[in-house]
Amino acid sequence: MIKLTSILLLAAPVSALAMQSLSESELGDVTGEGLGAVFDDVVIHSGDYGAPDDFKLRINLTEGADPESLIFSELRFYKTGTTPGTASSGGRFGTYDDPFVVADLREIQEEHIATFDPEGDGSFITGNKVHTALYTGFPAADETQLNRNFFSYSNGLFKPSQIQGATTYYQGLPQGFFTSANSINVGNLYSRGADYAAYLEAQELALDNATDKFNLHFRLDSVTDENRTLSADDQFLASVDVVGARLYGTTTYIWAHDNQGETLANAGAYTKGGQPTYADRGLALAMTTGLRADAIRITADPTGAASSVLELRGVDAYLPLGSVDQPLTISTVQYSQIQRGTWKNPQYLPATTQLRVEIAGLPQDVGQAPQGNIYIQSIAFGDENDPEIITGVEDIYLRDENGFVVDTVADVTHRAFVPKTVTYNEQVAIYNDNNPGNEIPFIPNQNVIEIKGIEIQRLVFTTQDL
Repeated sequence: MIKLTSILLLAAPVSALAMQSLSESELGDVTGEGLGAVFDDVVIHSGDYGAPDDFKLRINLTEGADPESLIFSELRFYKTGTTPGTASSGGRFGTYDDPFVVADLREIQEEHIATFDPEGDGSFITGNKVHTALYTGFPAADETQLNRNFFSYSNGLFKPSQIQGATTYYQGLPQGFFTSANSINVGNLYSRGADYAAYLEAQELALDNATDKFNLHFRLDSVTDENRTLSADDQFLASVDVVGARLYGTTTYIWAHDNQGETLANAGAYTKGGQPTYADRGLALAMTTGLRADAIRITADPTGAASSVLELRGVDAYLPLGSVDQPLTISTVQYSQIQRGTWKNPQYLPATTQLRVEIAGLPQDVGQAPQGNIYIQSIAFGDENDPEIITGVEDIYLRDENGFVVDTVADVTHRAFVPKTVTYNEQVAIYNDNNPGNEIPFIPNQNVIEIKGIEIQRLVFTTQDL
């Protein structure tokens, strides 16, 4: 069942004049035109594996009448907080002011300065190459990733104490915050925490306006010669659930890439004198994906047993793949392979045409490749009541903005890879629900995993006919 109702298409204003055909050069000057789409009541639903209304996508791994294969099934995409497959499980994707944009022509300009022949007539110029690219943007495409490390955001937390006349700074929380039943001097922790919460909330509101949260579920099975006669449980690999997911900052630029007759400083394969190593002909892409998710859950038991679950909570991933100066290119190349059995004394076969996917080295005159970051607030392994992952039991002292204890929660379980700040805030949420009008502040969360500054320096993937 796939529902995409109330689709609103937005296009550029239409002139009252008669339409005229454009030459190739005139068409290259057309930018800013495209289609915007707003989707309401979006839902994709299929039944459980083996059910009459199930969905299957089979990828054969071997040839023959009964090949080994991977099977994707149970594809479900629906609004968070609803029951999949029901009439109310559809969600909103995009708005009139922030739609899904496709087929938009935009000019993009390289920072790299090159010598090239834009018209192909031998008239070389030196400057920044400009491309007309096909742009696709998801709702909230203009949003960028926020700094989710509270300590670096606040540039250190001020603690008003003196040691030999020098102001001291601390990382994390004041000493004794979790273990002392007495008042704790929290300095400006909560005021900075309020600033930090407002900083995050601004983007949250922007995402709320752009799209609903969605859940994604799918199942993966593997059929092999060893298990093809066994039950479906023996073929099960895993199921994946992405909970409360939204995209932001997600865009794609696609353009034809032919070097525009660029002259290279050196003809060697890997010594271009700082020039980019582009494919001669092909498709160029610059893509960025931003994903926010409340949780990503991988289950390795067909019954959904809690002990089989790995869960990443509070995920914020921002991953660029290519840029205008360092695009991901898809092209064909002539490739000579070594004849089998001649590895010691290579004998090369006649060259054949192969597919190449490449991200070239960044030109030396471009400052830095786009960087990506991944933040994960906490990790949950298996059943949270499993003694194997319980690291201890400890009382938690809940504090107001002045550091005074307002309540004590006895015997709180602490678990592996879950920061104390997260465990503390879980208890704060319960306290605030039970004490409306007398809420106490949350601690700014610390991320248990941060992978920062991800860059692709160079990537080459070439197919080979075997």
